Order: sequence, then structure tokens, then C-alpha cells
Amino acid sequence: MKQLIKQIPRPKGEHIKVLEVKSIPVPHLYCITPKHLTGKSMFLNKEAIRDAEKNHSAVCDTCRYLVKHGKQKEILSIDEHLQELTLFLEVPKGDLNAILGLKEYLIKIKPFLQELKIGGVAFKQV
Repeated sequence: MKQLIKQIPRPKGEHIKVLEVKSIPVPHLYCITPKHLTGKSMFLNKEAIRDAEKNHSAVCDTCRYLVKHGKQKEILSIDEHLQELTLFLEVPKGDLNAILGLKEYLIKIKPFLQELKIGGVAFKQV
């Protein structure tokens, strides 16, 4: 990840700072339940989770909760829970649209992010 961050141009000025590139779970971490622990495998890897989903009605517990409460449309399989590289920037508190130079900086680095397969940008407001 440190090699990736070195390839991203730095913003002008001191009010926008490049913090790090991290792999984050999208849309959220996959949450196992007792139904996933079928005893078929000694290890709870993706293969065992796929089997539990297929043969034991196991589902991501976070998805189940979000669907039940109308915050997500459907329950996602283990293969629909992804990891995505995300660039973290430190910016001043307030309206992101009002931060001087932020929009221009994001447009400038977009080709670099695409080339590096960085799928998102997150902001730490201080």
C-alpha cells in the first residue's frame, strides 16, 4: 500500500493531506452466524461459507439485519462482499464542496486512482 500512495500526486496547500490507501470491505464485513459452523470443514474459509450458504441457509448476519430494517434491498452472498482499495484524505471540517481546491485535486488524481485500481476516496474531517 505504501508503494501505491507514493504514486499519487500530492495536493497543493496544507489543508488537504494524503493519509493512506487501505483495503476496505464493501458494502460491509461479512458476518458469520452459527449456521456457518456446519462442521463440514475445520476451517471457515470462503469455500466453507459458500457451502453453508448453499446447503444450510446461512447468510451474512449484517445483511439479514439491514434487509429486515429496510436499509438494504437484498442479502448478499460471500462473493458479493468485496474488498476495495480506498484513498483516505484529511480535510477541514465542513461542507466538502466548500473546501478550496478539493474538487480540482480529485479531478487531477482520478486517472492515477483508476490506473492504480483505487476505487474510492474517503475523507477524515479535522
